[in-house]
Amino acid sequence: MHLRPEEAQGPAPQHWIMLRGVGELAEGQQLKLAVGETIVVGRSRHCDWSLRRTPMFLKSDKDQRKAIRADTLYSSVSRKHMRMSYLAPDMLEIENLSGNGTIVDGMPIDKIVLTDIRTQPHTIQLGPEGVVLELQPGSLPL
Repeated sequence: MHLRPEEAQGPAPQHWIMLRGVGELAEGQQLKLAVGETIVVGRSRHCDWSLRRTPMFLKSDKDQRKAIRADTLYSSVSRKHMRMSYLAPDMLEIENLSGNGTIVDGMPIDKIVLTDIRTQPHTIQLGPEGVVLELQPGSLPL
């Protein structure tokens, strides 16, 4: 039995990155994103990464949830705030879907393609007063 060179090497490595919530409201909510996947981030429960699925929100009672929804940190995040597409091992596209804006590494963006995501962490803020997310390399250590 003869193996072609690509078969001898085994399957291609699966690259992934980790999107994590930072701070009181978003802490504990994280999502692993693999090459080829696209996700939507926002406050709607229909989003892949949702403020309504954070541990703080899920553990809160009705009155606490009402207070959370009234907070600027929560209300600055749109139902569907941004879209992330992991296009290739070194290429991630982030697209703002919100009138409140999306800020990547301190810069407001409409759409950006990051080409260093396997080597550099990035910070994403949802709106000028919204929650902060960290985008970290996952399949390769820093």
